[in-house]
Amino acid sequence: MKRTFTLIFRTFLYLSAAATALFMLFFLLTAGEYPVPKTASDDPSLPRVTINGKVFHAETFGRPTNPVVIIVHGGPGWDYRGLLPLKDLSDEYYLVFYDQQGSGLSPRSGDGEITLESSLQDLDSIVSYFGRGRKVDLIGHSWGAMLVAGYLGRQPEKVGHAVLAEPGFLTTEMMKQAGVRFGPRWEAGFLFRAAKAWFQSLHIKGPDKDAAADYFMGQVAPYANPEYYCNGIIPDAAALHWRTGVRAMQSVLRSAMDDKGDIKIDLIHGVDHFTSPVLFLATDCNRLIGAGHQVEQVKFFPNVKMEIIRGSGHSMFGEKPSESIRVVREYLKTGGEQSL
Repeated sequence: MKRTFTLIFRTFLYLSAAATALFMLFFLLTAGEYPVPKTASDDPSLPRVTINGKVFHAETFGRPTNPVVIIVHGGPGWDYRGLLPLKDLSDEYYLVFYDQQGSGLSPRSGDGEITLESSLQDLDSIVSYFGRGRKVDLIGHSWGAMLVAGYLGRQPEKVGHAVLAEPGFLTTEMMKQAGVRFGPRWEAGFLFRAAKAWFQSLHIKGPDKDAAADYFMGQVAPYANPEYYCNGIIPDAAALHWRTGVRAMQSVLRSAMDDKGDIKIDLIHGVDHFTSPVLFLATDCNRLIGAGHQVEQVKFFPNVKMEIIRGSGHSMFGEKPSESIRVVREYLKTGGEQSL
């Protein structure tokens, strides 16, 4: 009995020593500089707008007298950097880009402060601030397109045109049909990337307490769904972000969960009141929420024009900017006709 205990104890010590040695080895191998940009709280040079006491990292392009177009980025927790090719529209429109609360380079917020509801309220604040009584046009991508859909049902009278570029899911049922999932993948390549990013994040000391977690998520999240892209290859455009907002991401997702932890969502309530044409953009490479998925989601709207960006994955404005922007420009000019 004593000999068995001694053997178990020694084995435990050897395994602990080996694990410690491996940890130190990987920690040393990943030593280096991993810069995380400051948010608008700490970097006074960043462009921003303050609305109702909230600070948003934001930029505008074009003449303020032109029609206002507000761009709503994906996530939750991402930023608008990957949507900047839309700047090409600034010759005819006044473009507003903003990082949502707690996301990108906007200041970080406390746990639980950011919800699906607060995200919709923030969008209304942005619309009112820049619209100044005029109707605005909205372009939403992915999660941002989900927000735009929800906003159309609430404030249809404030919107002229609406572009929904591959919204993830607009109802709980559509989420189940698409097979959208949250969390890690268990393939070796993804796990290696995640492990490497985690060790790298251990070397990050700032610029704020969210920096390490934001860095880690920014390194792994773009690679969580290769089904979004052509041949499962994640393009550079898919990972083009300044900084993720992990707490914002987690907070929004939790706000949409029921008591059992299941996501319950309904972003189509009232959308039948928006009778102007809505432009849906979809891609043919995205196997989860691409053209096949969006053909079902357009049915929630009374007046729809749908265009497919060929040879592109989910980040169509970065992968196929010319084609995507051409379609958006034509729609904003004409309003589009129903075409499915």
